[in-house]
Amino acid sequence: LLGERDGTGPDDDPMLRSLRAESRAEGRTEGIAEGRTESQARMVREMLLARGIELSEGFLADPAALAELPESAIVAAALACGDERDFLLRLGSRQS
Repeated sequence: LLGERDGTGPDDDPMLRSLRAESRAEGRTEGIAEGRTESQARMVREMLLARGIELSEGFLADPAALAELPESAIVAAALACGDERDFLLRLGSRQS
């Protein structure tokens, strides 16, 4: 009520303003990371399908597993593998 009466809001308080800005930045960062991970998973699916490799319905059910690997390793595994299992094995050897 005081804020309405005086025309102030949360961003008028320096601490609240910084906390709100930090929260917005974290949300954007998480969104960007999720988008990148989903994009990588889509790229892998398309590469393997273009090579004629059949994929199971649950293939990359957890695309977050790709997030920690370099993109070059993901592409190399997708280009070299003979099937879905081989692709996952190649990625698994990169995670150790």
